[in-house]
Amino acid sequence: MSTANLLIRTLACSGQARILFVQNADLLNTVCNRPAIRSRLLRYALGLTVSAASLLAGTLKDRQRLSLKVKGSRPGCAWFADVDAAGNVRGYPGEALLDMSPEDLDRLSLPQLIGDRGFIQLVKDVGMYRSVTGITDMPHRNIVDDLAHYFRQSEQTPTHFAIHIDFDENSRVRTAVGVMAQLLPGATEGLMDRIREATRRLPDLSPADVDGDAFRQVPHRLFHDIEWLDERRVQAYCGCSKEMLRPMLHALGPGELTAACERNHPVEIVCRICGQAHVFTPDEIRELLTRDTPAPGSAPPAP
Repeated sequence: MSTANLLIRTLACSGQARILFVQNADLLNTVCNRPAIRSRLLRYALGLTVSAASLLAGTLKDRQRLSLKVKGSRPGCAWFADVDAAGNVRGYPGEALLDMSPEDLDRLSLPQLIGDRGFIQLVKDVGMYRSVTGITDMPHRNIVDDLAHYFRQSEQTPTHFAIHIDFDENSRVRTAVGVMAQLLPGATEGLMDRIREATRRLPDLSPADVDGDAFRQVPHRLFHDIEWLDERRVQAYCGCSKEMLRPMLHALGPGELTAACERNHPVEIVCRICGQAHVFTPDEIRELLTRDTPAPGSAPPAP
């Protein structure tokens, strides 16, 4: 299996901890380097959140899904990540953040962006049309420690996240590696402190250390007694489609659609989540207009 966007699940520390590792630089470049996301800080905040979601994919099973929302103190300041048990991940900022000047955003630090009234909301679809929602504050204002705080508060599970993202001079992700550790019942006192100490070495890993098969050695470099469970891919996946976005053509109105047909111009609709452009040809637009135009002599719709 390729190591690009790879999630590894393990047991460690004599079976007392579940530890997951992810390498997802390619995934982050797909999600965070859309033209609409121009702020380096926003790319970093979204990258941390998407990396956490990538790790959480390893805790899901069957058809379970999980949605993660990080809400800052400023009005409309929110960003999102979704993941399912198959490792399909997507992430996107709210419209208010996209509308902000990237220069203004990049004058802020991550704690300033989150503010003192930030919160994390996690919604887990557990199947059978049932979901569980949890919300906690963000006392650390750095996402990774706040997520650990969420699991301690909402699920009473000692948890630790460590995520390292390194950008190149063009603001593309050069290295992205993350670790999520959860203690199992009966774990010895002080074990989480030792796990935190081990993951402090993540920033010392070079791109060569996490590239290709070298990434499979990272768990062994950080921990001495690793029991390998499995590995799986995580990938950027939105799920949008041309058919899904077709109703948005109505927002342009019959006049603008007719003008596009007369000029023989296609109409492009961009998914706000993943940035993919879906193009509708003049023939497809004419078909839509014809379908929505009542036939001559037909009865008017009932009031």
